[in-house]
Amino acid sequence: MEVIKLDKKTCELFVKNKHYSRKASIFWAGFGLIENGKVVGVAVYGQPSPPIQKHAFADRDFRLYELSRVVVQTKTKNAASFLISNSLQMLEKPCAVVSYADMEQSHCGIIYQATNWLYTGSTKSHDKLYVVDGERIHPMTLRDRGITDPTRWAKENNIEMVKPYEKHRYFYLVGTKRQKKRMLSKLKYEV
Repeated sequence: MEVIKLDKKTCELFVKNKHYSRKASIFWAGFGLIENGKVVGVAVYGQPSPPIQKHAFADRDFRLYELSRVVVQTKTKNAASFLISNSLQMLEKPCAVVSYADMEQSHCGIIYQATNWLYTGSTKSHDKLYVVDGERIHPMTLRDRGITDPTRWAKENNIEMVKPYEKHRYFYLVGTKRQKKRMLSKLKYEV
C-alpha cells in the first residue's frame, strides 16, 4: 500500500460513491490509499467550521485543517490508520487538524485513538436536525437547498425537529517536536 496526493475530482467522486454523507465538503487537500495500483481509500482535508477556526487556538499562526472524510474500501488490516497517518505527514507543516467521530453513525473515534490524536471531548454543532422523508437532515443542508430559516420552514410544513447526536472531537498536531509543543500550548480545549 501507498498514499499519494489526489486531485479534487477523484476524491469527490470516491466520497460521493462510497461515504455515507455522499459529499466531500469544503476541500483543501485529498489523499488516496493505493493498493495493487487501485484507489481503495481517500482522506479529505478541508476547512473547519468558523467557530473552530476562531476559538480552538489562542493566537493561531499556523494552518488548521479538518479531516472531513475518510473512506476505506479494503479488508487489509490497519488500512485506515495507514492512510490517515501517512496523509497527515503530507500536509504543510506546522499545522493542526481537527476531526469528529459521529455518534449518530456509531463512530467513537477508534481510528483517531489508534493514531494518537488528542481527545478534547464531545460537541454538537447545531441545536436540531430535521426529519424529512424519514431522513435526518442537517440545517446547513436545508440552507444549501434555499431554506433560509429551517425552524420556521419546519413548523410551517409539519416537519419533525429532533436533537442531534453529539460528536467526539479530536485534534492532531503536525510538525517538529517544538512546533507541536507550541501548538499544544495554544489549544484552548482540555486534553
